[in-house]
Amino acid sequence: MEYTVKRLEQEEIAYIYKTYMTKDFPKGELKPLSHIVRSMEKGFGFTLGFYEGDKLIGYAVLIVAKEKGCALLDYFAIRKEHRGQGLGHEVFLLLTEYFEKNLPQVNGIYIEAEQTAKAKNEEERTVRGRRISFYQSCGCAMTELESKLFGVEYSILYRPLGARGDFPTWEAVDTIYRTMFKKSHYRCFVILTTVPKSPDEA
Repeated sequence: MEYTVKRLEQEEIAYIYKTYMTKDFPKGELKPLSHIVRSMEKGFGFTLGFYEGDKLIGYAVLIVAKEKGCALLDYFAIRKEHRGQGLGHEVFLLLTEYFEKNLPQVNGIYIEAEQTAKAKNEEERTVRGRRISFYQSCGCAMTELESKLFGVEYSILYRPLGARGDFPTWEAVDTIYRTMFKKSHYRCFVILTTVPKSPDEA
């Protein structure tokens, strides 16, 4: 079966948010729908739907900081009934191909993943570790950057695009956050730090 990608309209992401995102992501991680819609209206955010024929199998919410040539994968999920089939890797490849064809000025994509060390229990730690391993298997590498957004702590991975040889920087992620959040929210609820990784974490 051939898989396709489509840039979504506001009403389409509103449906996905209410139908799937509220179930796919913990409440503490999920931004209000109005935040996602605002990013689309302002022109720095967009959403992609991934399809098998006319059936939605996954989606992605993205933020672009054109001045830094980078993007943030804000949300990414395969619909529950389509998981466990290896579709995540195929869909992530579609995502990178979309950027290379339609947004060639973007040199790489940042990905936030909840920190395994801050998990509440072993089950949660396993889920977080599996998520990070998935992104690493898609060509993403762990960076020395960590963030704390509205109380949730993240490790940050990076996926370079094409053969441009770009590398992750604190300034790029800071620009993304300043683009995403209102000044008052950035000042009160956003912390971005650099924490050197041990060799086995690289």
